[in-house]
Amino acid sequence: MAEQNFQQDRSQEAPDYHHLLWMQLLFEEQPQRPAPEAIQAALAQRFGEVDIVSSADLCSFAVRRFPVQYSDADVPAQVLMAMAKPFEAGSISDFERSQLWDLPEKEEFLARCRYGLMLSDFMASGLSYKERCSLLTGWLETALDLFPDCIGVWVPSAGKLLDRERLLGNPLQGEDRFLWFGVNARFFNIQDSDDMIMDTLGLFAIGLPDVQLHFRDMDPNPLASYLYNVAQYLYDNDCPIKSGETIDGVGPDGSISRELQWTCAYEHSLLQPARDVLDICPGPFAAGRRSGKDKKGNFYK
Repeated sequence: MAEQNFQQDRSQEAPDYHHLLWMQLLFEEQPQRPAPEAIQAALAQRFGEVDIVSSADLCSFAVRRFPVQYSDADVPAQVLMAMAKPFEAGSISDFERSQLWDLPEKEEFLARCRYGLMLSDFMASGLSYKERCSLLTGWLETALDLFPDCIGVWVPSAGKLLDRERLLGNPLQGEDRFLWFGVNARFFNIQDSDDMIMDTLGLFAIGLPDVQLHFRDMDPNPLASYLYNVAQYLYDNDCPIKSGETIDGVGPDGSISRELQWTCAYEHSLLQPARDVLDICPGPFAAGRRSGKDKKGNFYK
């Protein structure tokens, strides 16, 4: 794809994905959704006891393994599955398409996607983020078993598109498996400057900050893996880094170096959608002004 220029819409706020996280299975031909009892049985094999809540066009299932505490009762979190509908490839914007790094053949792939089927969670925002991610990951992997003709998945909260082969080849283990499809690393050149920005997209959807680097005079290629590593550290440890603390940086050879300590601060994101990020200042390679949070959690410039 030729290089494109994009005008940011800084008024665009991050959608509130905390209450509903959804994914879209993609198909070449219209799929036949299994009977609710068959979906229930497949979910039960993975999660244990599962109840059918609704068998309508939007069918839902209560997964008893994941109770959500309310003031008067514990209510199981649910997963939802819609009916398949025609998929419009144009619903993925040019801005989003510019960041689909996992599929170099993205345009050809999207041209094959004629139908989409929505999966989501429901009443799950009260779970811990790792429980919620385990629920979503198990739901997606169950759906891939139920639909062998599914050719890929689009995850809007991460701006991530993966084909079936890459989904099934998830190399991560346990609770981390969510990161494979739920977080994307993005890269942008800033027009009329030597500045570059890389960030992650997706952690904000589960209540964690994404990660951001604003830099110049560095090779961006090794920084994607670096961002994923930092994102995984935040995810694994419930975001333990505080503003003003430092983490290992990236050396000239692209490897992580303890000799380089880069300062972190929580900021508003430079790129849409507007959200909180952990900004990493790469020492002499830093670009732009930094902001952060004071001890009371208020943002400053």
